[in-house]
Amino acid sequence: MTVSHFGVAAEPDWETVEEVLAVVDNTPILLSDLELAALVRLVDAEPEESTPDFRSRLLDARIRLEIEFRDIEDSGLLFRLELDPQRAREMLIERGGGTARLDREFQSKGLVSADLDELVLRVAAVDAYVQQRLRPRISVNMDEIEAAYQQLLVDEIATTDEAIPPLAAVRDRLFQLLVERKLNDEIERWLARATEHQEILRFSR
Repeated sequence: MTVSHFGVAAEPDWETVEEVLAVVDNTPILLSDLELAALVRLVDAEPEESTPDFRSRLLDARIRLEIEFRDIEDSGLLFRLELDPQRAREMLIERGGGTARLDREFQSKGLVSADLDELVLRVAAVDAYVQQRLRPRISVNMDEIEAAYQQLLVDEIATTDEAIPPLAAVRDRLFQLLVERKLNDEIERWLARATEHQEILRFSR
C-alpha cells in the first residue's frame, strides 16, 4: 500500500497588512493613513455614531485633505506659503493624547514617524493656504453685522424674557461669527474647484 506524503494543505489565516481605500489623482490613501487619522483625531466621532459611519466620515476628511493639499502643490504655492509644521505637529500630537501614547500606538500598528511627517505637511499646508490666501479675502460690513444682530439676537430673544444686549456689546462677536461663516463658505468653494481638477476613486465605504 502506497501512502502519499502530500496531504491537503490547511488554508492559511490571511491578515490584511495594508489596503488602498481611495486614490486622489495618483496618490493612494491607505488603511494605515486612516489609522493615523483616527489616532490624531483628524475628526471627532459624533455621539452615538457607529464605528463604520465614523470611519466613513474619517475617510471623507482624509480624502478632502489630500484634495486640498494636491491643489496647493499643483498650483505651485506649496513653497510660497509660510508653513508652520511645528505648530501642526504639536496640535496633532496633543489631539492624539501625547507623544508617549502615540509612540505606543505607532509601534502596535506598524506606523513610523514618516507617516506623521506626511500628515503634518498636509495639515500645515492647508492651514497656511486658508490663513494666508483665503482669510484676507473676507470682509464684513456694518450692514451685515446689523442684519446678523437682528436675526440672531433680536428676533430670537424677542420670544423670551431675556434682555436684548445692545449692538455695541456684541458687535465684535458678531463680526467674528460672520468672518468664520464667510471663510467656511470660501473653503467649500475652493474644495469644489479643486475637486473638479482631480480624479478621485474611493474603494471603501
